[in-house]
Amino acid sequence: MSVITLISLAGVAIGVMVLVVVLSVFGGFEKLVKERVLSYTPHITIERVLPWADPEEEPDHNIEAEWRRVEQSMTSLKGVESAYALVNDFILLDRDGAVAPASMQAIDTMNESQMKSLQDLIKPGNGHADMGLGETAVVSSLTAEKFGINVGDTIQIHTNRNLQQLQPVLDRIGSAPAYTTYAEQINAILADMKSMVTTEDERETVPITALEDLYYNRLVILRDSNLRSGESEIIESVREQLTNFKERTTEHPDASGVFVFEKGAMAKAIELFESLKAVDTKEEDITDVKQMKTIVLPKDLRVIGIYQATRHAYSPDVFVPLPTGQDLAGLGDGVRGIALRLDDPYHAARVLNETILKNMPTDGAWQARTWMEDHQQQFSLIKTQRQLLTFSLSFIMMVSAFSIMAVMFTVTIQKKREIGVMKALGAAPAQLVRVFLYQGIIIGLFGGLLGLGFGYLVIVNRQSILNVFASWGFDPFPSDFNGFDGLPAIIRAEEFLGVFIFAFVMCVVATLVPAIVASRSDAAKSLRNM
Repeated sequence: MSVITLISLAGVAIGVMVLVVVLSVFGGFEKLVKERVLSYTPHITIERVLPWADPEEEPDHNIEAEWRRVEQSMTSLKGVESAYALVNDFILLDRDGAVAPASMQAIDTMNESQMKSLQDLIKPGNGHADMGLGETAVVSSLTAEKFGINVGDTIQIHTNRNLQQLQPVLDRIGSAPAYTTYAEQINAILADMKSMVTTEDERETVPITALEDLYYNRLVILRDSNLRSGESEIIESVREQLTNFKERTTEHPDASGVFVFEKGAMAKAIELFESLKAVDTKEEDITDVKQMKTIVLPKDLRVIGIYQATRHAYSPDVFVPLPTGQDLAGLGDGVRGIALRLDDPYHAARVLNETILKNMPTDGAWQARTWMEDHQQQFSLIKTQRQLLTFSLSFIMMVSAFSIMAVMFTVTIQKKREIGVMKALGAAPAQLVRVFLYQGIIIGLFGGLLGLGFGYLVIVNRQSILNVFASWGFDPFPSDFNGFDGLPAIIRAEEFLGVFIFAFVMCVVATLVPAIVASRSDAAKSLRNM
């Protein structure tokens, strides 16, 4: 056992130790990030992909009852722990004049599972998660640090829905009246309204196809243009007048049939339409300006809790009660989707394929995806970093293996005479190979075991080691940056065994090459040099 051999053994031990420590820390880091993400992220999201019905056009349609039915149907499925409404959006957060974009997620405060998950993220002394239905909020620790927010403070929320509603108003103010801006379309509609009417005795008939095209297409397109409210009301009045027919009949040369109106009905509709000329645009602009104050009014929310977030995975900046979130997102009684929490989130893909997809509504308005799909990039990044570090640190053991190979070549030269004597006495090449191979086995075996032992000690006492570094003024893993208390780590027996086998095989292979070279040496030449 030469000094070089001991150095090689130490190199193997250090390589194994560093590798198992890194794998354990990254494993703990990945596990903790997943736990943090899964504590507030849906395990399966059933997203609404079609817009909700317009309450003005379908006043009898109960939007809340529709998504509540989907929520209730999912709650009873095998593997599903709970289901709750999902509402999220991007907002502008204002804190004493400091404004920045942020993400918002609504919490159904009646859902005990969701509230418990949020409460578990709030450290003692940082408030609570019981938001109720009032104007309250829970913010992330990163947002609180950025804006200097404390429990009990008030923040203002501006939604991008404000901007979407405000921009058309700004575009309308000072613009030309609709009768001038859309003169070509309006004149064409007036001409068709006059030409499509046929007067017979005391009634008027209008072809069904022509009237339906006018009602459902041309007038709707004009109404949905960026018109002043008074102008839109006139067009809607015209559409309402066109529905006041007495009957619908197919007894007409036109195969599609006709609508029958009282005499003068179409003239009244034309008169209404021509009243666009009389709209007072200045008065309408004044009304729009008065409405702007209501549109841009922010929401004041009182912060009742600060939850612990991490920089390494997406987390909402602000949690708000469900009614507040629906209001901010402009959804009315609707939701973005239904979120599911599972008994085992790591089986989300199987539950989705075997259970969820078979019980979803078949109207095509919903689609489902798992949390793994939503956070694929974040976890792929952690996995890639772990693989790269493992690959890089494996070179420490490769360097040790090359050192062992160099040592063995040196030994073969130093023991050249002994090798010659052994071969002269009839030693077989396999016997010579075993002599040198045993040394590599000893280095690989003891080096690997020492590395595993030291690695285990470092992992178990990692916090004490970090405290020593911190006492020297050096903190390699600050909790303010990582968002974790201490350095996470998880010990996996399969990883320890894999690293040990890799180190052992590298040492044996490194010894095997010089051993084979020594076994093929010429005994006569070796003896002549004695």
